[in-house]
Amino acid sequence: MSFIEELKRRNVIRVALLYVVASWLILQVADVLFPNLGAPDWAFKLVLGLLLLFFIPALVFAWIFDITPEGLRREAPATQAAAEHRRPRRRRIDALIVVLLLLAIGGLILDRLIPESGPSADATIPIAEDASGRPGEPRDTAAKKFLADDQPSIAVLPFDTRSADPQDEYFSAGIHDDLLTQLAKIDSLKVISRTSVMQYAGTTKTMRQIAEELGVASVLEGGVQRAGSRIRVNAQLIDAITDEHLWAESYDEELTVSNIFLIQSQLATAIAAALEAELSPAVQARIDDKPTDNLEAWQLEFRGRYLLDRERSQVNFERAVDKFREALDNDPSYAPAWAGLAQAIGELVGWYYWPGDTLPEAWRAADKAIELDPDLAQGYFARGDLLRMERRFDEAEDAFRRGLVLSPGSADGHSRYGDVLRDAGRFEASMRESRRAIELDPRMVRIRESLLQNLYFGRQWDAVLAEAAQVLEMEPDSAEAWYWIAFANNWKGNYEAAIQAALKAVELDSETPYLRSGVAYHYALAGRADEAHALLANPDSETWPLPEVGLVYGALGDLDRAFENMNRALDEQPHGLYYLAADPAADPLRADPRWEDLVTRLRASSRTNE
Repeated sequence: MSFIEELKRRNVIRVALLYVVASWLILQVADVLFPNLGAPDWAFKLVLGLLLLFFIPALVFAWIFDITPEGLRREAPATQAAAEHRRPRRRRIDALIVVLLLLAIGGLILDRLIPESGPSADATIPIAEDASGRPGEPRDTAAKKFLADDQPSIAVLPFDTRSADPQDEYFSAGIHDDLLTQLAKIDSLKVISRTSVMQYAGTTKTMRQIAEELGVASVLEGGVQRAGSRIRVNAQLIDAITDEHLWAESYDEELTVSNIFLIQSQLATAIAAALEAELSPAVQARIDDKPTDNLEAWQLEFRGRYLLDRERSQVNFERAVDKFREALDNDPSYAPAWAGLAQAIGELVGWYYWPGDTLPEAWRAADKAIELDPDLAQGYFARGDLLRMERRFDEAEDAFRRGLVLSPGSADGHSRYGDVLRDAGRFEASMRESRRAIELDPRMVRIRESLLQNLYFGRQWDAVLAEAAQVLEMEPDSAEAWYWIAFANNWKGNYEAAIQAALKAVELDSETPYLRSGVAYHYALAGRADEAHALLANPDSETWPLPEVGLVYGALGDLDRAFENMNRALDEQPHGLYYLAADPAADPLRADPRWEDLVTRLRASSRTNE
């Protein structure tokens, strides 16, 4: 008897075929079930590996043993009786092979012919088309996170600095930041803002992991080298779902600020083309704009913007003012530096660090920025901030809407526009803008802190607490998060938790005056009047914003002193009252006839920026 005939006699060939068909069916089932069960990517590979591992042992088992009605026995020598004894078992094995094969083929046909309604674990992600011919839901579960709509999307990772000079880090960061600003001008492109991509500097995460976390479908990575009188920039665009390189380019130019802007323009245009993002002639012209020829001014302006994006503090704002002024000393016609100066001074006044009589400089700076560049979004954002401080909400909204037409992908612009809508009492609209800002910059704590205030003004106490928990996960030392946790708890009647949260905010930031006044407010609402009065009697209260002092007296029920401080604020600190009419903390004052007089005075106030 030949070896092949012996394999047949011992059913080894049938067992091999049965094993292959059964394995195929198991893999098809795993392919469908694992993504729906949330199984990790390696689970499917593990099943495949185990099936391959046990294939040879299964054949050895079939060679050595025979399954009989009496149990498992070693193979006996070939006889006619033994062959007759095996024939029914062979027929059963053949039938089982046919059934499994039909099931596997049927499953394969259904998988190909029936449209998918749920996710699968394909390595490449086919995208079905809906009735309108537009790309529909991606089949991959993870891909759905960052292909929620048809809009092309990108995260530009921090550029590697390929030189030993530490100063070149700022240089690379400036190019990276300006490229993001250029890309944000493209309406059809979703671009993740700077703060959220900075966490991936030097990361070991895969492109797919980064894309999933940031909600984009493509990632750009690159490097910058400043060598003598030349600058070299290389970049590559990667499809994060398939890991396919969509486009790559290198630029080598003489080191001038004009060439830096040229490289940024070429990069933005190439990225838009690679992602098939619509680029109108007007947008292309804004991308090609070169706002300065002075390299020093360009670097100083970036450092000012960097300081504005950091934690809100008097030190950061004042240092930003210095950088913008230095940039303008180098180039008085540099519009972005004028816009930055206007924003920085506005922040200092709005947070009570500087007196209101410094605002005329901010107004002149905002007007100058728009005069020099009517297409500069940041100029309109700065003007909108100042209009908001004057409670001229309709005009502020017009300014922000104009700015967002020019830079629709600006997370900062959407967030600041949400602040305008909040102070105007349009809470749902304000939260939509804040959510859009977070979508564009999910790791920017300052934007999430602004959402906290929007939720609070919208009287969504539980939402405040939930969002604050997320902020603290990203920034455990966020005093602002604890500040709004205190207010949400107080309105829920959790007075002790409110007081502890307010004290925690002051512990984390003892310099910001309104945080300290918040402690007195929560003592007052909790019925601990003696402690609130003790804080009001402390000399430190003289540094508190007058509107906040008025709110503390309102919570204590001393409405005479509440309105006295509010009216003083209108005379001495009018630019800190823009939020008052919508603030829930002012509820104790609303039933008093003097409230309408106060609101009338607020509405009648106008800017004095000459």
